[in-house]
Amino acid sequence: MLVHIPTELYQHLVSYSRLQLPEEACGFILGTQSDNDNGERHAAAFAPLPNISKQPRTQFEISPTAMLPFLLDQEHPVIGIFHSHPTSPPIPSHHDLQSLWHTIPTYWILSLQQPEQPDLQLYQIKKATLTTFHKLSFVIGQ
Repeated sequence: MLVHIPTELYQHLVSYSRLQLPEEACGFILGTQSDNDNGERHAAAFAPLPNISKQPRTQFEISPTAMLPFLLDQEHPVIGIFHSHPTSPPIPSHHDLQSLWHTIPTYWILSLQQPEQPDLQLYQIKKATLTTFHKLSFVIGQ
C-alpha cells in the first residue's frame, strides 16, 4: 500500500505536534482510497482531536464522542489514525498495539525525538493471535 501525503498536510502534522509538546498530539487523517486494486490511499486533511489520556506525555486517547462524527462521515472517510511520540522513535508501542486502531487502514506516528528532524512513519496493524505491524510506503508532495 502506498499513501500519498500533500506537503501542506505533513507540515500541519509537524506544527500541530510541536504545539502539543510535551504531550502526544492525536487525530484522524481523512482522505480517499484509489479505485484500482493496489490499495493506494490519498491523504487530504488532518482532523486534530483532544488527547484525553491520563498519561498524555506517553499515551493518547480520543473521546468516543469526539471521534464518532468522523467515523460516521461517508463523504470524508477516515483513512488513518495519527499521533506523535514527543520523546521516542516512531515505532508502535505496546499500548499502541493493544488498541482497537487496527480497524483503521493506516496508523501514523510522528516522532519529535529530534525536534529539528521530525520522523514520520506509517504502518498497517494486523490483529491476530499475535498483533503485528508493517511499515507502509508513503510519498510527501506528489
